[in-house]
Amino acid sequence: MEIINFLIEHYYLSIPLLTVIILLILSNAKKGGKKISCQTLISMSNQDKALIIDIRDSESFNTGHITASKNIPSNELSRRINEITDKDKFIILVCDMGSISPNAGEALKKEGFENVCLLKGGINQWRIDNLPLI
Repeated sequence: MEIINFLIEHYYLSIPLLTVIILLILSNAKKGGKKISCQTLISMSNQDKALIIDIRDSESFNTGHITASKNIPSNELSRRINEITDKDKFIILVCDMGSISPNAGEALKKEGFENVCLLKGGINQWRIDNLPLI
């Protein structure tokens, strides 16, 4: 309650603070590429419009991954970027929970990839939706 009273009494400080927080959240939400759902990923993959890159480590990838996905761990992405040859397709990045893929997406965008998407919720959301893994 004291915090609310402070914010009200010092509105001239509170408004810029809230503005910065909102802008930070918005910029972070757009970082790395467009976030897509599991269903959108399936649709894009079925239409052969997507290249799925799983950026988890090899051990996690081998325990279960999305059909037709390619494993390039995030810590190897910069040196293995030449393995991503089809710049015309959407590049969909998959990590564990959707928290690492934005940084990888930014790295791909710096290398000239324009159609970068991120799987919202990562492989955990895929499992929650009870979708098949290989």
